[in-house]
Amino acid sequence: MDLARYTALFLSESRDHLQRCNELLLAWERAPGTDFPTDELFRAFHSVKGSSAALGFDVVSELAHAGEQTLGAVREGTLAPARDLVNLLFKGLDGLGEAVEMIGRGEPPTISNPLLQELKAAVPDPANAPVPVPVPGAERRGRRRAPGVIEGSENAGPVPIRQVRVNLERLDALVNQVNELVVARNRLAALADREIGSELEQVSSHLAGLASRLHSTVISARLAPMEEVFARFPRAVRDLARELGKEIRLVLQGGDIEVDRGILDGLGDPLTHLVRNAADHGLESPTERASAGKPAEGTIRVRAERTAEEVTLVVGDDGRGIDRAAIRRRAIELGFLQENSPLPDTTGLLHLLAHPGFTTRVEVSRVSGRGVGIDAVVSRVRELGGRIELKTRPGQGSTFLLRFPASRALVGVIIVRSGVERYAIPFSMLSEAAMHEGNGREISLRGEPVPTADLGRLMGNGESVPGRRPALIVERDGRRVALVVDALLGQQDVVLERFVAPSGLPPWVTGAAILSDGAPALLLDPAALF
Repeated sequence: MDLARYTALFLSESRDHLQRCNELLLAWERAPGTDFPTDELFRAFHSVKGSSAALGFDVVSELAHAGEQTLGAVREGTLAPARDLVNLLFKGLDGLGEAVEMIGRGEPPTISNPLLQELKAAVPDPANAPVPVPVPGAERRGRRRAPGVIEGSENAGPVPIRQVRVNLERLDALVNQVNELVVARNRLAALADREIGSELEQVSSHLAGLASRLHSTVISARLAPMEEVFARFPRAVRDLARELGKEIRLVLQGGDIEVDRGILDGLGDPLTHLVRNAADHGLESPTERASAGKPAEGTIRVRAERTAEEVTLVVGDDGRGIDRAAIRRRAIELGFLQENSPLPDTTGLLHLLAHPGFTTRVEVSRVSGRGVGIDAVVSRVRELGGRIELKTRPGQGSTFLLRFPASRALVGVIIVRSGVERYAIPFSMLSEAAMHEGNGREISLRGEPVPTADLGRLMGNGESVPGRRPALIVERDGRRVALVVDALLGQQDVVLERFVAPSGLPPWVTGAAILSDGAPALLLDPAALF
């Protein structure tokens, strides 16, 4: 038997079962007057028990069996569903989750013996068991039907979508090969442009269309919904609220937004850091909120939005906001700022918060105080080819915006030159083009002054030759800046390449691309100039 193959299937299915159990328990905990979801919980524990036993993971099977027995007592009416029982089942899910992840890392799974005994002890002794009491909703079991489907109807849960499981490494290999095909297509198109109307130009044009459609199809196969990451937060926020003694409401939006699997898999840790920071640093205690005239319950919002070229993830809270003066004092204490430094703006604030080891906490807690949160977030966002922004208002809360390419699909760019170097800028980030005269710090655009930024100076390419040069207008949140370059070299569809940003690289460099002649070029995000 191919154990590796079946273990991978076990891991995937077990994670799905445990996530679903967490969702069910959280939903019941929010509305304890509703039917306790005994049957679905029981089936999930039973499935994990059976599959783990089949693969020889006996300790996992034993813990799942103990949870199954506990739920069996609830189903029989000898054990009443209550908050203490829900907390015990949460602990059981945590134990199973840890054991499953140990298997995923190739380690022998272990479980907590006290937890196992606690689950076993929760099941009443049959000799002393009370008379069974029907559990609310039990009379309806076995007759559940999908919402909106009329029982007995000829249209009665629809033909399912056919799916297969694909090894992600194989999909990555296919994506890389198709990316190489697109690069080759671009080079062929550049050669064919020299012979307009020739048979070579016609074949090149046909091949270009085929390659573009193939690339889009393969890329779409790598897309996955944000819900896969969002699903972990309700349970995490519930536990944080209990630990911190706060009342927290979590609002999740845009879970159906799809992003590239390679990006999605890297988003879990940075989003978790931001949610934990919002709960610990951002939101006040119920007493503090009442004193400030706010509801006792604080709100954390996690939202995904998508445009044609990028996905934006928003993590915000309605808490106290970031105290710039406190950040400044702490930065001076740590030697990050001089004594006479002014209060930082939002860009400077984010820069300080992202310093390794920076924290305003005097004591380390289980939740925060180690100074690795924002530093880890910024590093991971850059590794994924994204950028991060911060907005904060005293007494009203803080919001982090994480922007990423929606996929590794083709991106339409304009190629510019500064000195001897070429750069690629996505069309989606540009509003229009203009001309810059001389070395002025502004250009006039329809009678309005627009500040300029010289690409050569920004990239360390030396001073540009004065004179009439192109300027690309970038607009964000009602503000505009003109990026001055030496020349515009044309348009291309390029493939984004994996990019690990070296230390010290400016934030407006977000990736790399292969141009039609096979040479690499840095991908710029001029909006980061704001």
